[in-house]
Amino acid sequence: MKQSTKKERRGSIDSQLSSSIFKSNFLAIDIKKQIDDEQVNYQGDDELAISEKQPKYQPIPLLNNEQLIKLSKKKNLGDEEKLQIAATLIQQRGLKFLQRRAIWMNFIEKGDAKKYFQKQPPQNVQQQISKDLNRSGHDDKMKTNKFTHILSRILGAYAIYNPKIGYTQGMNIICGNIILLLSIDGNDTQLELDNFEVIEDEEEMFWMFVHLMKSMENLFISGVPGIHSRIAELELMLQSRCNEILLHLQSNNINNLCQCFSQYYFTMLMQKQDKKFVRLILEMYLLYGESFIQNFIVGTLQFYQLKITNMNELEKLMPFFRDTMFASYYQELKKLKKQNLIIQHFQSNHYFDKVPYLGNSSNQPIVEKKGKKQQFQEKILNLLSKNWLKKFLGQ
Repeated sequence: MKQSTKKERRGSIDSQLSSSIFKSNFLAIDIKKQIDDEQVNYQGDDELAISEKQPKYQPIPLLNNEQLIKLSKKKNLGDEEKLQIAATLIQQRGLKFLQRRAIWMNFIEKGDAKKYFQKQPPQNVQQQISKDLNRSGHDDKMKTNKFTHILSRILGAYAIYNPKIGYTQGMNIICGNIILLLSIDGNDTQLELDNFEVIEDEEEMFWMFVHLMKSMENLFISGVPGIHSRIAELELMLQSRCNEILLHLQSNNINNLCQCFSQYYFTMLMQKQDKKFVRLILEMYLLYGESFIQNFIVGTLQFYQLKITNMNELEKLMPFFRDTMFASYYQELKKLKKQNLIIQHFQSNHYFDKVPYLGNSSNQPIVEKKGKKQQFQEKILNLLSKNWLKKFLGQ
């Protein structure tokens, strides 16, 4: 009886397609060659002149390395202390990798993971993990035998640690990026120059993954109920902050935001992104949790509102959301960092808020609710029939 339950709940995404919205996610057309051109095309004067639009905020006093490490060890950080840590991590250029990693781990509750690594997950779970190992990222470090071995062990250990969840696609992308960020190999230049044999701390990586998964469990159980609440919240935020985007998507027959944005949640914005961008997401998530993810998604959409509302074809909108938007936005954030305006930008877009920010206005027009579940499923089938969805999660 237990085995049959596991089969229904776990395995590849395909096994859940008929019963959940999950099938509409991870829209993947292999247009890697076009991304650089698209990034250039999507940028305009409104992005390049962003520094002129920044409201003035009181400067946040940044911490030196010693203060940063000391404060990060404190329990129950206050809002101002979190803000100082966040601003320092974002602006910091001279912090050594091992110091940075130690700061991250101060936010993580750890235990003895050996008992989870010593056991083997059910065979069907291990088979699915093995299939997904090489679909976890585009960084060259993620394609080595050493990397895939660690990834397999951590995902298998997690399936033992949390049998209610087990393993589902999407976890491999989050866990893979955690390994990439916490590995000494690839992050400590001196060790690479010295040709030093690095033994990675699998337990630290495991507990970091456990920590992130605690708030994301309902995204990975059968029926993925967590995506419904997140998408509903996203829609409310867009209604309040940039309703024009919702109206525009609806005019292009996109009546359910899952179609465009669910992959952001299942991969925690980490899929196919630059390592430093992923590091930024991790650090802010450790400080602000899921509210940062929601505010960051909406802030990015607001930033590209003009571009989005000028795209009138689904074939352009979907690749932009999936492949180009965050990669392009990160380039803009790097410009702001050089101008010492990035912290103001984060403040003005409410990235440091403790809860998802809905906006000040309560008089925004409400988007008309057209779609029902059956209509939405028909649209997904139409997309599939046109061969737009060739892959899931980089398959």
